[in-house]
Amino acid sequence: MNAPGSLRLITDRGVMLCAGLVQRHPYLWKFAWETIHRLPILLPHDKSYHALRHFIVLKPEGLFLDVGANDGISALSFRRFSKSYRILSLEPNPLLEPKLKRLKESDPRFDYKIVGAGSVRERMKLFVPIYKNVVLHTFTSSNRDQILAAIVENFGRAVADTVEIKAFDCDIIPIDALNLDPTIIKIDVEGFDYAVVEGLSATIGRAKPFIIIELGVAKYEQIKEDLSERDYVLLTYNISSDSFSRAPASFDASRNRNYFAVPENFVKSIPLK
Repeated sequence: MNAPGSLRLITDRGVMLCAGLVQRHPYLWKFAWETIHRLPILLPHDKSYHALRHFIVLKPEGLFLDVGANDGISALSFRRFSKSYRILSLEPNPLLEPKLKRLKESDPRFDYKIVGAGSVRERMKLFVPIYKNVVLHTFTSSNRDQILAAIVENFGRAVADTVEIKAFDCDIIPIDALNLDPTIIKIDVEGFDYAVVEGLSATIGRAKPFIIIELGVAKYEQIKEDLSERDYVLLTYNISSDSFSRAPASFDASRNRNYFAVPENFVKSIPLK
């Protein structure tokens, strides 16, 4: 194995180790999350982000629109592949603004807005779980029951019975209202993916961006069909072979959670199996 390949294998295993810690205890989750932030060699935090390299090669300059920014981990991961792209992160949780602000101070081509994305303008109540002063921000949702179910699944009933659920109100806007021309869009919005895509209609038609989107079983087929009608092909990515495949007709829980929507005219320019 060549040196770059060996290095990637080591770093990917590091990320997988940190991901394994997530499912043990909130303190270990916090440690793993902070470790990835402090050691850039462990980035990207999600190994499927390696797929973005192929889009950056095709369009070396542009705007990366980070929808569901969390504490900036996606922006930091993207920056590993491009130093020249501008990055705009959208995040509804005001508890995460201090970290996004620090990132803005250190990266002149990064900016953020404390706002959520959806199909229409509205105010929404979101909930975030807190375990003994550890803010479990990746579990933020508009559904309290969904949060508790996820906490039980990841950390067990004892932790779920201990967490405090904190509510906050946030602004939701359709991304079309921002009048942007993004080159690449990342969408990770805990079940609101269809609403975000609905609010992107004009932007997609105008800018034809590459899209990385986390999908679940709900609305999967509808999103796939809607994107197809806009001359997009929905793909999955295999990091081992560094190649894409066409997404299945129906949702497959065994596949990666991230899917890649690519304009039809670019499909022949990326490795496809």
